[in-house]
Parts: sequence; structure tokens; C-alpha cells
Amino acid sequence: MSALALNVDARWHELQHQRDLNWDLHAITDRAQAIAFLRRFENRLCIYSSYVEKLYSNYSFVVPQDEQGGITILPDEMAWHDTFHDIPADAVEPTGVHILPGEAVGFDGLYMKVPGESRLIASRELPFQVGLRLLIERYRERGEHFLPVLVKGDLREYEARMPSLHLHRINPAKLAHCSRLSIDTIRGAIAEHLLTLFRQH
Repeated sequence: MSALALNVDARWHELQHQRDLNWDLHAITDRAQAIAFLRRFENRLCIYSSYVEKLYSNYSFVVPQDEQGGITILPDEMAWHDTFHDIPADAVEPTGVHILPGEAVGFDGLYMKVPGESRLIASRELPFQVGLRLLIERYRERGEHFLPVLVKGDLREYEARMPSLHLHRINPAKLAHCSRLSIDTIRGAIAEHLLTLFRQH
């Protein structure tokens, strides 16, 4: 095996053992429900790792047999073109937006809890497609792009004891060190995943 191959293998071994890509499910009341909910987003939302400053768009969830274990996100080592490097942590911002099962608000399907545009405006719980359109338009009006991603800890419980996902977003304004081509490629990957999720629901 070549030195390069050994180096790549060593990096992937290190990556697989970083807790930055682990999700602890201890706080979730119904572990099976949380896992089933999370699996709906496998390869549907890009995942960011602050430890290596990378964004992954091609990955799988590894669920241990142990009932106490957490879910690990394992990037596809063959999909190097689906991994984006040098994304600083300060370019990944919380949005206050949550995705939750419709059952949490008395409906079917996926819902979004979208915060108001100011603190004086209450948040709204909207069907996933409606919420996504609203967010895309809201950011567009600011001259920005809505580029949602997941980060460690985004799986949490909603008030109704059901799992929810808190969305972060990539802020392209904080990627000044990246080329326009790189930023457009990231935007394209996130958009493609969102389209798949949108059509699925």
C-alpha cells in the first residue's frame, strides 16, 4: 500500500473516531422514534463537522446495536467530490428553525417551526414545503441564500417529547477565502439535497 493510501486510511480512521460526528441519543425519550425520524434525512441534508471544518453531502448513519449508543455519521470515503473543505465554524450559523414530525403539532408529515422576523413576531409551525419556500424567499429579500445544514447536536426533543432537528446555515459572506466556483458548488449540493427532501415530502 502506498504512503498516500496509508495517509488517507489514517485520516478516515481518525475521522470515524471523532465524536464531532456522533449524536448522543440519551436525552431522547423514544430512541427508536428518534432514529426513524433522523433516517428520513440521511443524505437529504448536508452535515457539517467543525472538528475538520468540512461539509459532507454524501454519508450514512451508523446505528449501534447497543441501546445506549449514539448515531455516528460516516462520510462516504469514495465521494471525495461530495466533501467540501475549509469551512470555518463561524460560517455555520444557527437559524432558530426546527424540523419536526407533524404529530408534534397534531398533523401528518413534516413540519417546520419558523421564527418570526423579529422578536415581536411569534414563530409559526408550517408544513415543510411551505416553510422552506418562506425561508428561501425571506433570505432572498435580504440578498442572501438559505443554505441549511445539520451540525452535531441538531437532534433534540421538541416540547411534545418528539425528536426535532435544529437547522444551521452556511453563510457565504463568511467564505471570502473560497473561490466563487467553490461557493457555487456548495450552494448547488445543498440545493440538490433540498430538492430531494422537498419532493419526498
